[in-house]
Amino acid sequence: MTDPSSNEGFLPPRLLSHLVTPHSYLELRDELAAPHIQTTDSILLRTLTARDIAILTALDQYRYLDRKQIQDLFFHGPRPCQIRLQHLNAQHVVVAWHVRLQPGLHPRPSVYLLSTRGARLLARVSQVDQGPPVRRAEHARTRAYHVTHDLEANAFFVALARASAPLPDQGLYHWVGERGSWRAYQEAHELGPIPDGWGRYLLPEGEIIFFLEWDRGTVPRARLRAKVNHYVSYFRRRRGAANTHVFYAVPTAAREELVRTEINQALRLVGTECCRFWTVTIERLQRDGPLGPIWRGPEFAANLTSFVDLPTQPRSPLPLPGCIAKRDWWRHRPAGGQGA
Repeated sequence: MTDPSSNEGFLPPRLLSHLVTPHSYLELRDELAAPHIQTTDSILLRTLTARDIAILTALDQYRYLDRKQIQDLFFHGPRPCQIRLQHLNAQHVVVAWHVRLQPGLHPRPSVYLLSTRGARLLARVSQVDQGPPVRRAEHARTRAYHVTHDLEANAFFVALARASAPLPDQGLYHWVGERGSWRAYQEAHELGPIPDGWGRYLLPEGEIIFFLEWDRGTVPRARLRAKVNHYVSYFRRRRGAANTHVFYAVPTAAREELVRTEINQALRLVGTECCRFWTVTIERLQRDGPLGPIWRGPEFAANLTSFVDLPTQPRSPLPLPGCIAKRDWWRHRPAGGQGA
């Protein structure tokens, strides 16, 4: 919950300034927790605050968040965030990965993920079987093949939540991660497209439903075409499809043109109501933020559209104080950003 008047801008530039280039890399290694006397699970549970539980829930839902992202979601400044995360790390409730970069690159905040113990405690608090959250935590730690991509996609949602936090009449209410979307399709027995994130943004007179595709420019064109066609085939002729949005965030203008070519080709073959596709380059996100006039729409649209001017669906009766990143929002949302 950073001061919205600050000049820090859109969150991903800290990531993308050195991670989008093909010759850069990052190396993650465990940070050493401070020495401590480890308490039993039962004692530790009594010391965890509602905010602690919310942080653990977010890590369970989104796998990887760096310290700055956690600060923007749950704290009012860097020092309280650092102190609390150090405590959770010392109690082995979270795992902290120190980020090492090539010489000359700017330092990055540590990356946090849920530990096995943290997953077990979260299951006890939520009164659910500990098996699934423990397996998710272990999977995130041992199979971190896409940690950079996941951090960047998460950064988009954090930036959107942070930008809307001071606005009294709107906000990001739902944020469902990639694996949460996959589980939702499983439960519904559907084979829908799996986005990098799904969101519900509340406005005074409606709400914006959107899917995010965070494209780092590494996906082959054939796979890109298949994903676009999957969206088209899933949404064609569905009620309200024209007011459902698919965002493609891409690293360069050249990549944007390639993506738009595939989108327009797929839409020309539909001839009926379908979802709306929008594209944005990282440069525009960096310059104007996610709420700014940055979104390119239909094939021949010359003007850029602001986020809040996108077509909306009818407004759900959801409480604005529960929107992500607003003051004490987690007290209204025990199930986190993916919950009711």
